[in-house]
Amino acid sequence: MESERRARIAELAATARPVWAEHRDGGALQEFLKEIGCDGVDAVMVTMRVAGCDLGEAQRMFLTTPCRAAELAFHDEVMKGLERSQGDV
Repeated sequence: MESERRARIAELAATARPVWAEHRDGGALQEFLKEIGCDGVDAVMVTMRVAGCDLGEAQRMFLTTPCRAAELAFHDEVMKGLERSQGDV
């Protein structure tokens, strides 16, 4: 990961830590991150740092929060397309 992105992730994590400390809730964390414009892979990486969890758990927090419904729908459509392209569906 390039140094600018690492610095951005670190800065966003520092900003989000108080939200996690207060609520200890993945939904509240994702809502906060969305409000400050932290989306996609960056939001997952910040979640890993702030919540001290692995990639799978961070993705679950990201994709199962109501404020990330559009991202979940996009993810589901991409996965369906990949499955169709492999002949699995």
